Formats: sequence, C-alpha cells, structure tokens
Amino acid sequence: MNDVTAEPRMVTTWHLDYQGPTLVLPEWPAGVFLLEAEVPSPELSQFLFVAVGAPWRWYGRLGWTYQQWSEHLNSGQVRTFVLYQRGTPAGYFELCRHPEDGNSVELKYFGLLPSFVGQGLGRAIVQAAIAQAQRWSAGRVWLHTCSDDHPAALSTYQKAGFVLIQTETAPSEVPLNYATALLDAPYVQSRLARFKQN
Repeated sequence: MNDVTAEPRMVTTWHLDYQGPTLVLPEWPAGVFLLEAEVPSPELSQFLFVAVGAPWRWYGRLGWTYQQWSEHLNSGQVRTFVLYQRGTPAGYFELCRHPEDGNSVELKYFGLLPSFVGQGLGRAIVQAAIAQAQRWSAGRVWLHTCSDDHPAALSTYQKAGFVLIQTETAPSEVPLNYATALLDAPYVQSRLARFKQN
C-alpha cells in the first residue's frame, strides 16, 4: 500500500463462473445510457474506482501510480463502460480479457455511485456487463467478489446466473486508515509529476 499503513485481515473470496444463457443488452429507463470509454483514461478509471468503491472500502488499486493505470488501460485487454443518468456518471464496469485462459473475460469491477443505488439500475448493469463480455469473447465469463464488498454482492451475482465454483479465506493487506488511503497519494503525486509544467 506504499506509504499507507496496512494490517493483515482474513478476507473470504468467492470465485464465480457465469453459467446462464447468452444475454442481450438491457433497455434503459429514459435519460439513462451506457457508453464505452474507448479512449483509455487513467483519470476517469481512477475516479470511477474511488467513487464507486469507497463505500465498500475497495483498496486493491489504491496506491497505483498514473503509469500503472495507463499501462493497464492500454494493454488491449481492458474495456471500461460507464453508465450515465442525464449526463452524470451513475456507475461503471470494467472487463478484462485473459488470453492465457482461452480469452476468458473477467468482470473485474462493477458498481453504482452511492446516489444511484436503489433505482433499479443494478440488475440491468449486471446484464449489460455479461452481454458485453459475451460479445467480446466466446470464452467463459467470470468474476470474484469478497466479504469486504457490498453485503448483497454474492447473491446479486448468483441471481444473475453466476455459479460459485471456489471459496477461499486468506489474509489481505487492508489499510488501517482508509480515509488516508483514499486520498491515493501515489496516484496524485505521479500524475502531478507527469504533467508538471517546465
């Protein structure tokens, strides 16, 4: 976690494979639409990770530098889709393709910004994520979630057609002070250095 003090904590991770039918993209309510962020943007992806993940204390990418974000997004194996409601970002999902695993597609990150939870968008964005993953590759579609995520995450994915294939519990380095970690100093400092005016 770089300069953020962390402690090991036991976290349960559930690995799930999608075993449902081929899906079509959902119909969105008026004023709601889904767009792919076709130009890799560390600023956008870092914002979405923090904005969606903060209530659930996502920490896996806190501490990534601007260069790490850029390399990840420019790998050719990552696609980011942003859900908008009347022009405001409401949520997103990130798909990662794994050529070494038969071009399987992982639903890496998914969620809604807090102010858009409870509007019936969750089920539709899961459907959209599965449909886009299936369109991208004929390989399996999979994900993992954990005990640190939204309490309904596991059941939401299972209702969407994902099947639990493995459970593991292991120590994970969790920030002691999440508010400090959320400031994401390595990202901010590396971005400032990258665009420093000479």
